[in-house]
Amino acid sequence: MRESTQKTTRPDILSLIRSYYRNNLIDLTSIPGLNFRHFRFRLPNGYFYKVKRKIRDSSDFRESLIENEPLDVYYSTASWLNPHLITSKLDKDILKNVMLSCDLAFDIDVNEDIKTLEIARLQAVAINDFLDAKGIRVRYSAFSGSKGFHVVCDDPWSEEIAEEDPRKREMCAIEKRKEIVQEAKEMGILFDGKVTIDTRRIIRVPGTIHSKTGLICTLLSKNELESDIETIFKYVENNCPFAPGISQNLREMTAPSAYKISGFMGRLGVRPKPEPKLCYSTFFTNNIPETRLKIPVLEFGTWMKLEKVQSIIEEVQENYGLGDILLFGDRTRYWGVSLKAASQRRIEKILFASGSLNLNQCKKYGCTYTRVGKSIGVKGEVVDDEPTFIKTLKSDLRGQASRTHYEFFTSLGIRFREQDLDLCGAGKEKLELVHAIIE
Repeated sequence: MRESTQKTTRPDILSLIRSYYRNNLIDLTSIPGLNFRHFRFRLPNGYFYKVKRKIRDSSDFRESLIENEPLDVYYSTASWLNPHLITSKLDKDILKNVMLSCDLAFDIDVNEDIKTLEIARLQAVAINDFLDAKGIRVRYSAFSGSKGFHVVCDDPWSEEIAEEDPRKREMCAIEKRKEIVQEAKEMGILFDGKVTIDTRRIIRVPGTIHSKTGLICTLLSKNELESDIETIFKYVENNCPFAPGISQNLREMTAPSAYKISGFMGRLGVRPKPEPKLCYSTFFTNNIPETRLKIPVLEFGTWMKLEKVQSIIEEVQENYGLGDILLFGDRTRYWGVSLKAASQRRIEKILFASGSLNLNQCKKYGCTYTRVGKSIGVKGEVVDDEPTFIKTLKSDLRGQASRTHYEFFTSLGIRFREQDLDLCGAGKEKLELVHAIIE
């Protein structure tokens, strides 16, 4: 095993990734022959861990993710008779290295030749066209979550290579891939040929998180891949549980020597930022004035179906006695607002249990901020309307409730069920409202 140069990871990032994998089943239908694939995880300490058992379905996969808490998740492009036992080619135990087939995979990343993500996208389109012309069906194309794209096909030669000796069969597969790499290179298509040739290669699992950006490795249809990079980013952003928006650095990514990304794991290197697109809005905090208590506000991305959001909220609502929860939403977020008064530590437990996106914000600032007003651009235009009230999820509240937030929402015409609430804190006139600029 090889130790990464990055030895530590911020614990708040770990908790967000952990919550995502605990609360979501990763769709693995894009990876056929699942139980013949080798899986490898990059752990928080920088080491790569070989999964020591066969993964048979999404539930199996989630158990392994929860058990090992990886930062990044990969699978083998090749299928193996005993994927959980795979070793070096030099190992004399042949049963540990019986390759059944190998995907034809292309990796297109920003580098010295591919200067921008838009060029990387165009190369991914070119590879799709090249394969189509050769009669090779593309199984999937995907945005990696950071600096490039993957194009993956089923093994085009699985029926042709009849070599019985596993070592010779693997060498035949390598030679076939060298030929197609040479042919594509001669047509001027840019990609990492070493990835395509290597039968021992691992690539990122679609639907998993790229820890350096917080973005999900996202499957793209051919039409989506052929759209411009900004359209792809909008699609990826809607599927992203952590990042509030794709950074300008990533949008304008060039070769690493000239421009490095700034994202989920912190700033790795920058050049002067382009002019930001600014707007401002009004937010309320979850602090209860005249107390040291707060209310839980659960936040989810609209990439998640509303039914799923409601199911998560209802489970936490019951477990923690949150009482009635007001459900709001806009084009990018859902919010579940409870009146329950609790300590910050208790609030963090509730946010963690629900996989709420504002857990990191609560830990960093000691409170959460929830938008209530319109987002207004610098020219006075409305960038986003105020959040819409969707419904009330009813339940009995255990403990005290915030007088501040009760009076605030009541003043907006949102009524609570008739119940004998034990209210604490100041009235709505003391509610902390923050007018903030959004970049």
